[in-house]
Parts: sequence; C-alpha cells; structure tokens
Amino acid sequence: MAGFEPLWMPDFLFGFQVHLTAWAVRQGRGALLEDCGMGKSPQELVWAQNVHMRTGRPVLLLTPLGVTSQMCGEAAKFGVEAAISRRGEIPAPVTVTNYERLHHFDRDRFGGVVCDESSCLKAFDGKRRALVTEFLRKMPYRLLATATAAPNDHTELGTSSEALGYLGHVDMLSRFFIQDPQWRVQGHGSPWRFKGHGEPLFWRYVASWARAMRRPSDLGFSDDGFVLPPLEYRQHVVIPGMPSDDGALFDVP
Repeated sequence: MAGFEPLWMPDFLFGFQVHLTAWAVRQGRGALLEDCGMGKSPQELVWAQNVHMRTGRPVLLLTPLGVTSQMCGEAAKFGVEAAISRRGEIPAPVTVTNYERLHHFDRDRFGGVVCDESSCLKAFDGKRRALVTEFLRKMPYRLLATATAAPNDHTELGTSSEALGYLGHVDMLSRFFIQDPQWRVQGHGSPWRFKGHGEPLFWRYVASWARAMRRPSDLGFSDDGFVLPPLEYRQHVVIPGMPSDDGALFDVP
C-alpha cells in the first residue's frame, strides 16, 4: 500500500462505501470494481478530496464525455468542490474533464487522478490508451472505478494493472496465461488461457490492487436498499402511420 490514512470520511457514505473508500485511500493506487448502483461516484469524490487534503494539490477526475456534468452534479449534492475544465485550467480542487481532453493538462500540477468508467481504457485506440497510461505513470495517487471490469475477457484487466503502475498488460499475460489458439476456436473470446496453476495466483494478484463487489453482502454488509426489484417486461407494438415504399428502414413523415 502506498497511500495514507483517510483524513475525511463523511457520514453520507454507507458502511460498505466507507470500507471501500478507506481501503482505496490507504492503497494509494487501486481499483474499485463495483456493480451499477453501488455509489461509485461519491466514493471517487471522497477519495479525491482526501488526496487534495493530503497533497495540497488538485485532483483530476477523468470521465467519458457524457458524464462530466453528471459528476459535477453529484459533487454539488455531496458538498465536494468540483468543476469542469476543457482546456487545462484548474477551476476547483476536483477538476473534472473527459478523457479526450487529457492532452491539455499538465500532470505535474495534480496530486492524483481518478478514472471514472475506467473499463473504457481498453476501448480506446492505442494512441489514446498510451496517453492515459503515460499521464498516470508517475502519479502518486490513482483510482480506477468501473462496473464493467473485463466483461468479456479477464485478460483485459491488464490495462487496469498497467494504468495503476503494477504489471504491464503483456507482463501480466506472460505470468499467468498461456497462448492457445484452440481456446478461441472452442468459443472463448481470447486465445489466452490460464497456466496450469495460474488461476488462483491471478485472482490473488488482482485482489492485491482491486476490490470487487456486486452487492454490499459480498463484503458482509446489509443489502437493504440495494436489492433491485425484478424487471417488468412490457411489449408495445408500434403501427406505422404510413407505408414506406422507398426501402427506407423507418417511415419518414
């Protein structure tokens, strides 16, 4: 662990959120892999505020483009001073921007970085992913947060490992996996499969820098208020108002 004891832990966090946020602050460079609805945004904001208080520097919070305003709204709701920046300016202790604007910012001005929806790192092209990884490389405090960690292939966790400064993606693969072309032929999404005794070691490695949960009871807390009701499926048949004779997919007025 390369972090510090939390300096601020507000009472608006639930018990399991306090547990995870405090772990992330002490970890210094870690990942929170929590299901949707578990309140990752307030945890990220509290983590960022702690790093700001510790370092005296602002914290950069990276999000997908459509989430920047939402994150600032969450910050206002929880009393954390945050603001959006597009051109490298630092308007608040927690500076929120989208990944595509990262090249405008000077790494040396920040005490830490939060990557919201961090699973999008694997979806970026090589150039952008390299830019994010390089920006994070010498950052003392880093936090990744996502609900969709490696949804199709757990070898994708290598991008998170590398961004946090642990094993690089290729190093992680060579340590725990072996390339087997037949593995993909058999219906798996990747040609990489675990080495003979690699699986328990791999998950032990991931657990050294990440915490994962689907519901609070995974960590021994109550699920009250976090169990979603069953989905209701309702089918609606839409009758087109006029026929489409030109071969268009949708009717045009």
